[in-house]
Amino acid sequence: MPAVDTYTPEPNLLERKFADYLAQHCAKQGAADHPSSVRIAQIRRTTRWVIALSALAGVISGGLIGGSEIWMRQNMLDGMDATDWRETWRYWSVFYILVGVVSAVEIGILYAIALRGVARVAYQSGLSITHDAGRMLFAHSLARTALEFPSPQVSVYGIDPYAHVANWKRTALNIAYKLKVGVSSFVLRVFLRRLVARTAIRSMVPLLAGPLYAVWNAYIIGRIMSEAQVRTLGPFAVDMLIKSHFKDATALPAQERDVVLHAAGEMLTRGQDAHPNQVYLLNELRIALGLRADIALDWPAMRRHLSEFDAAGQARVLDVLTVSCLIGARMRREQMALLRDACKDCDAALNEARLKALRKAFKHGKALTISQLSDTRS
Repeated sequence: MPAVDTYTPEPNLLERKFADYLAQHCAKQGAADHPSSVRIAQIRRTTRWVIALSALAGVISGGLIGGSEIWMRQNMLDGMDATDWRETWRYWSVFYILVGVVSAVEIGILYAIALRGVARVAYQSGLSITHDAGRMLFAHSLARTALEFPSPQVSVYGIDPYAHVANWKRTALNIAYKLKVGVSSFVLRVFLRRLVARTAIRSMVPLLAGPLYAVWNAYIIGRIMSEAQVRTLGPFAVDMLIKSHFKDATALPAQERDVVLHAAGEMLTRGQDAHPNQVYLLNELRIALGLRADIALDWPAMRRHLSEFDAAGQARVLDVLTVSCLIGARMRREQMALLRDACKDCDAALNEARLKALRKAFKHGKALTISQLSDTRS
């Protein structure tokens, strides 16, 4: 995969450090096919262990904070709760400094757990991640997953993945990402102590802290590991599609090649995210089709040609759309609508129940096949 053909957004320093770690700890010679059932079982065990470790970190941090609160209340406030703020400011200052320190240490541990877990999942899948310019796309995307960073808001071969996203929503999404692991963890602790503690279970709050923090950590790390698995298995689905439909793609009619590229580009924008799996699909199609120029996306104009293609040509376009829809972070209704309309143009009907079942199977580690893609249409 020549560097000139590869989409490689400029990562920040932290992403580069995480990506370098992944490149050093992952397979140098990647597997040719989707990981076997044995490897998928290993990935599941790794995921369970990572989630369990994150929950344990929550129990320990909750125990430290809860235990410290009980000790401070007894020694600094003589066991009293409802005292004047002038008498308790020193107590609250010390307490929230403690919460901040414990939370910061815990967050650092969570990032380390997530990074190690993502590296193990990538290694067990057989995905090749090296310092080669092409494969660093995977390393950077998995590093962003471990860090809970959003996809970079840049143009991909002339296509704006966020063309359908309002500017205010982009800003809100960036803020939401930054709150997920770090600030949200600290806010949870403050919320729990100041709001819940005013109810009848005030005295039980220190005891509840550990289990609540454990559940929160498990939820956050569970999301990270789920997305890491999607980003790890997605490239295998793309490779399967390219091998099945585009071995001699340069011999295809120019019109069909243009429609295929625009279909993949339109599905990318409908996802409202520069998801690395869909970017990788677009990258591999450009190489296979021999079309290296930027894409001036115009799906409405290209869509009109679908009805003119033969059955094989229509199947190629629909399979590209289906794979792109399946391998993203989630299936959006805008993507479903695009696929539904394309099927209609080809005198076919989309079976949404089968499509959703196939997405669920893919997320659980099942390999995608051409026959399964065809089965989503009737």
